[in-house]
Amino acid sequence: DRAVRTGSLATIATGGALIGLGMRQGEASRVFRLAGRGILERTGLASTTAPLTSVAVGYIHHLAVATLWGVVLSAVVLPLRGVTRVVMAVILVALYTWVSVEYVPAGLRIGYTVTANLPSAVPIGVSLVVALLGGIWLAATDTSA
Repeated sequence: DRAVRTGSLATIATGGALIGLGMRQGEASRVFRLAGRGILERTGLASTTAPLTSVAVGYIHHLAVATLWGVVLSAVVLPLRGVTRVVMAVILVALYTWVSVEYVPAGLRIGYTVTANLPSAVPIGVSLVVALLGGIWLAATDTSA
């Protein structure tokens, strides 16, 4: 439960970072549109005739992939205590950032192909660290556990 909440927080944080990357290019939904276009074209659908569909598909892709990575990373970090949590969050996210650029297929990467190089993946990494640390704070205030 705590990992899912933290995964949701990761989705929100990385979504903001992706919107920021798009705004740098002059279009806030650019990353979602490009991801949706890539996914639609892989399935054989013409994405250029329906740009809003591309944005929606890209956004749904982001919801699924970012939540998945947030849950996986937080499942490792949340059981830890003290400064070990913070250090592990930073190490895991740095590792995710590097591995996602080098080895993770675009379909399983937060940001799809837009985060295919290290400079574009760093904002995602920073937002993931913030989300994991925020998730730690949320877990610490959970009185039901």
